[in-house]
Amino acid sequence: MTHWEESLAEFAGRLERQGARRRELAPRTKEQYVADCRRVAGWMAGHGVSAPDRITPSALEACFRDLEWSPTTRRRALVAVGDWLAPLFPPNRAPSDLIEPPKVVPGPVPRLSQNEAAAIVDAPRATSDSPTARAMALRDHALLEVLYGSGLRRQEACDLVLAGVDFEHEMLRVIGKGGKARTVPLTEPAVDALRIWLAEGRPRLVRRPPTAATAEPVFVSRSGGAMDGSAIYRVVNRQLRLAGRAGGPHLLRHAAATHLLEGPDGQGGAHLRVVQEVLGHESLATTQRYTGVTTKAMQGVLRRGHPRG
Repeated sequence: MTHWEESLAEFAGRLERQGARRRELAPRTKEQYVADCRRVAGWMAGHGVSAPDRITPSALEACFRDLEWSPTTRRRALVAVGDWLAPLFPPNRAPSDLIEPPKVVPGPVPRLSQNEAAAIVDAPRATSDSPTARAMALRDHALLEVLYGSGLRRQEACDLVLAGVDFEHEMLRVIGKGGKARTVPLTEPAVDALRIWLAEGRPRLVRRPPTAATAEPVFVSRSGGAMDGSAIYRVVNRQLRLAGRAGGPHLLRHAAATHLLEGPDGQGGAHLRVVQEVLGHESLATTQRYTGVTTKAMQGVLRRGHPRG
């Protein structure tokens, strides 16, 4: 595997340097790209391909069939393999360039009603009378309020720091995909939950005062360190399972978007552009696909806003 390991190491280095990319890749995306290419390299070596520059389109097709990747994963892997092999082949002639990407038909996204979302967000309770259990219940409540109320991505909640919380203006400053910063509003319940968590809960888990720069994480683990994505997923997944549902933070983000569009009780929903800004989407088309705006919802907007509605 010497040739393969050297090539993969060189690829990982290029990803870290970013090269000529217009937008920086997220750390998780880099990890996925390298992992995809490592799986392909292992398959190729096991099937007698001597080096990366000996990969053919037919071999790559066979590899994907054997790995049984989903269309979404296969599309990502084609991009990753294309980046990996680009220096070894003429422009636009890498094996991945000669394979038609599979079509991805997005399935229906599970939906939460407004009442269901409210019940889930309000649910966290301490499992015992210990100070640590009470602190973690306050954290979970604040985390759910922020994820649902502001539509944050899981990683954005991980990266949220104390300096990013603006109680005076009831806003959060978050770092989204590609390192792009944006400001999102807080709901009143989220403001209340965050105030209580930061005043009463967090000091019980972090037994030191915040630094002057306040670049410390808002949401911390039992041991006082920053929560990672898997920990945040477990918190949300546990509350969803208690409500008889499956999923994680993405479901709350989706609910935030759809409920913003619908408005309370289906009246006075936000404009699609506002939802786009809150979610941090570069393209309005992404927001439309992501939120799954229904015909009924669009009819409601037309009837409320059109002079002949």
